[in-house]
Amino acid sequence: MTDKAAPKTFTLVATVEDPLTADRLVDGLTALQIDAFHRGRAGASSDTFGAISRGYYEVLVPTEDLGRAEQVVREELEQVARDEEENAKAAEDESMSKE
Repeated sequence: MTDKAAPKTFTLVATVEDPLTADRLVDGLTALQIDAFHRGRAGASSDTFGAISRGYYEVLVPTEDLGRAEQVVREELEQVARDEEENAKAAEDESMSKE
């Protein structure tokens, strides 16, 4: 038998709709030394006459780091939501100032 370590198993920690958010989550996780990656899923339909399905991105982490990663991802997604609200308000204020 070899002393080779078993390969890591990865578990889904989050699903997001855009690649920039997926990158942001992966960057935050790797900054905390949690291995992470994302992969794109379901980008289109093979049905010529049907609607094209929206793609999404899965963020995966090692199973043994899932608990810690869930907390980090939850906090980061809350920050993303706050940033979106601030950006929307800033855009609205800017458009109002031009009138």
